[in-house]
Amino acid sequence: MGSIFKKMIERKTYFPPLEESFPGIKDTILYCEKLGFPWDSGRLFIKEGKTTAYSHVGLFECPILIENQWHKIGALHAICTRSTHRGQGLASQLLQEALTWAESRFECVILFTDIPEFYEKLSFQRIQEYRFHLRCKHPKGAQSLTSMIAPKDDALFLHCFKDRDPVSNCLWIKDNGLISSFNALFTTYPTYRSLYYSATINGFISWVSEGKTLHLLDVVANKMPSLDQILDHLPSSIEEIYFYFSPDRLTQSAVPEPYLCDNGYLMVHGTLPCVKPFMISPLSRC
Repeated sequence: MGSIFKKMIERKTYFPPLEESFPGIKDTILYCEKLGFPWDSGRLFIKEGKTTAYSHVGLFECPILIENQWHKIGALHAICTRSTHRGQGLASQLLQEALTWAESRFECVILFTDIPEFYEKLSFQRIQEYRFHLRCKHPKGAQSLTSMIAPKDDALFLHCFKDRDPVSNCLWIKDNGLISSFNALFTTYPTYRSLYYSATINGFISWVSEGKTLHLLDVVANKMPSLDQILDHLPSSIEEIYFYFSPDRLTQSAVPEPYLCDNGYLMVHGTLPCVKPFMISPLSRC
C-alpha cells in the first residue's frame, strides 16, 4: 500500500472513504464542480492501495483578513479513513505529510473538528470562538427576501460571491464561493441552506430565527449594508441578535460570549495572529 500526494487523482479512488465518512458528499462534490469549484483545486493527500483509497486529507489556501491585514493560512478538510483501515495511523501519517508540505507555504494551518483530542496529539491547539449578543428591538421589516434554489439561482450565487465585501475587519475568511457552496448545499440540495437573496442590497443574508431572536450567520454583498438595512428584511419583529461572525462593521455594542459551533472546535497548528474575540462564520467553515 502506497502513500501518494498529487493535485489530481482519479475520483474513483478517493470517493469511497469520503462517501463512507460523509454520506451524500459525492453528489455535493460533483455539483460544486459544475459551479466551478473542483474538489482537487487544493492539495489532496491520499493513502491508497491497488484499486482504491483508504484515507484522505484535503488542504487548500485560505486567505484570512485579520485586523485589516491579509494572512496566508492553510485549511485542512475532509479528513477521513475507511472503517476497514481505521486504527492504523493512516490519517495521522497523511496529516504529517500535509503539515510538512504546508510549513513553508502558510503562516499556520487550521481545521474544524468535534474530536479535538486526536489533533492535540499532532500539536494542534484549540482556539476559543465567540458569538456576539446584542439586545436590539426592531419591528418587522419592509424589504423582501427570496430563498435560493439550485440550479435556478446558481448564477446569482456566483455573482454575489464575486468581489464580496469583508463582513469583518477583525477576522474574515475570503471565500469566492468554494467553501460556502459546499456548506450551503450539502444535505439540503436543491435548497441553499439559510441563504436569502435581497435585491435591495444585491446580496445574501444568511440567517435563522427563533421567536424574537435573530441568529445572523453571514452577509454576502459587494458593499456591506448597515445593520438597519439588514434588519429591514426580517419577516417579524425581534428583540435580540446573535452574530456568528465578528460584527465590528455593523455594531460596537455586541457582547462576545464563548460558543462552540455545530461543526466543532477551531484548531490551529502554529500561531493564528488574532487576539480579539472572533468567530468564523458557518458558511466559511470547512
